[in-house]
Amino acid sequence: MIHYLYKEENYQTSKWAGGQTKELGIFPKSSKYLDRNFIWRLSSATVELEESSFTRLPDYDRVLMVLEGEVVLSYEGERVARLKELEQDRFDGGWKTKSFGKITDYNLMVRKGNEGYLDLIYPQQEKEEMTSTFETEKAKATHALYCKEGYAVVGCGADSVMVSPGQLLVMEFETGEEVKYSVVGEGVLIRAQIFYGDMKGELAAEEIPAEPATFDDFKCCIYLANVQFRWAKYIVKKLKTQWFDEALSAAIRKVERIYLTTFIFLIGAGVLIGLAASEVISMGAAAGLFAAWVLIDCLLVSPLIYMAVVPKPVRRHIKDVNNLTPYEQRVRAEELGQNVIADSVLKKYKNTGKNLGE
Repeated sequence: MIHYLYKEENYQTSKWAGGQTKELGIFPKSSKYLDRNFIWRLSSATVELEESSFTRLPDYDRVLMVLEGEVVLSYEGERVARLKELEQDRFDGGWKTKSFGKITDYNLMVRKGNEGYLDLIYPQQEKEEMTSTFETEKAKATHALYCKEGYAVVGCGADSVMVSPGQLLVMEFETGEEVKYSVVGEGVLIRAQIFYGDMKGELAAEEIPAEPATFDDFKCCIYLANVQFRWAKYIVKKLKTQWFDEALSAAIRKVERIYLTTFIFLIGAGVLIGLAASEVISMGAAAGLFAAWVLIDCLLVSPLIYMAVVPKPVRRHIKDVNNLTPYEQRVRAEELGQNVIADSVLKKYKNTGKNLGE
């Protein structure tokens, strides 16, 4: 078991149309709510308007529990739920949801295909052993205890952790590990039981460890340096079945954005033209040297420039379009849907008053 205790200083607070949201915990830790690349997220929100609309999250299931106040939730106008303090309701994050009433709530969001539940624990002065209360086929489990009031001392293996009001204790259990811990104290704990599978490749880019440069990387850079022209995909058939991942694409843009390879090529060509014009060398010699310079630039100079900036091993960042992860498929689909010229124009004029929408 791995456990983390989150306190007030660890939380991130943001505003939304109806109030404020305090993010208590998110998994994986590197994920971002706005990127929608998390498996689960726990938060507490204040709803400061009598009537407000929830953000639609079609990839997630949600559980909402009221911490203070009363609320009526209306889903698609088809179903309603009236909740008082410490009552909860489950709903599809993709539903058009409206709330009526000012409350402070506790939210669990779980990516679809996984499972998440909320329940209440009332700690006693005598230690109580805890385990999962739901059966699941998911390989991994996380239990998170949020102290609403009072206190709790939680036995996490060999450690004892004190949880005070407003604090969140997260316990992660590995595949095959028994979910077991103890609780003693008084007050009210809100427990989240979350069960999930291995979603590697589903939520984020593949993590490819950097390695020292090799001759194979240089060969890949020769290829990359010579396919960066507008009609390349119509001439180089292999490009139709390849996709350069985000890290590699960013490195290529870094080189091409400042026209570094073009600039160096033109300098070399200009030197040869200058030598021929000043009759330092004959036109025939200049033509031969120009052909040699083209080869040197294509096979050595430009590849070396790429070699300096691209991630290694390069070949692992060049993907077969038929074997992309779900995350890579989404990124590629977004790239194919981009209108580069239109995006450039919108970026240029975004602060001129032409784009007034929020």
